[in-house]
Amino acid sequence: MTNGLENLHPWVVNWESRTKLVTGLIFIFGVISLQQLSIVCLSFLFSFLLTVFFKIPFVTLCKRYLIITPFLLLMTIPLLFTSSNISSNDNFIFAFTIIAKAFTSMTIITLILETQTLEQFMNSLSHLKIPTVLITVLILSYRYVFLFLDDIQKMQLAAKSRFFSGGIRLKSLKTYGQLTGSLLTKSIDRSEHVYEAMASRSFNGKLHVGPCKRPTKTDVIKGAFMILFLIALFVLERLSLFSV
Repeated sequence: MTNGLENLHPWVVNWESRTKLVTGLIFIFGVISLQQLSIVCLSFLFSFLLTVFFKIPFVTLCKRYLIITPFLLLMTIPLLFTSSNISSNDNFIFAFTIIAKAFTSMTIITLILETQTLEQFMNSLSHLKIPTVLITVLILSYRYVFLFLDDIQKMQLAAKSRFFSGGIRLKSLKTYGQLTGSLLTKSIDRSEHVYEAMASRSFNGKLHVGPCKRPTKTDVIKGAFMILFLIALFVLERLSLFSV
């Protein structure tokens, strides 16, 4: 989540967090329910144009796409080589439909996360009656995943300084195992220190959240705009099915 909200369009920054989150989730589940590739591509084009309008950096969007790309390739590439009663063209269309749905969902998730602060997002979850335990886990995961990545970078730098070249060899695999074990041990120690620090500050598992502003008519109109576009996609898909 970004803190440089001043560079984004005020239309999305001022959008009330709960309305934005609920609208985004409805749009994602709606897109997942679509069947035709052309209609799904329209939803992706719509979500991508929203990121352009909201001035979300293209680099940020590409980084999010890179996160899911390996998993999408693992899911879709086998479909292109399966031999069944279904034609290869149908497999190709199905694979690209999955990719388009995933990219559209990630675009909407980026819109939700990059247009508000972490505090606003967690406040919206709390006021939507999400269990406190889940919110606490999300906050701690978001906070310490960066420390975890920092530890990995330090280990890589230390290994390179000792002329470790990597590769798939028996000696290299042994080194990888040692690094993984060291990283796991350091993570366990850090989790214990975090628990002791939080317990010493009388943390009882309950988060203290701030007030969440009430949705305005403008916020509702913003959400209705996206929902109406989603409904239009469903109608367009139904009409195209009936015309076949």
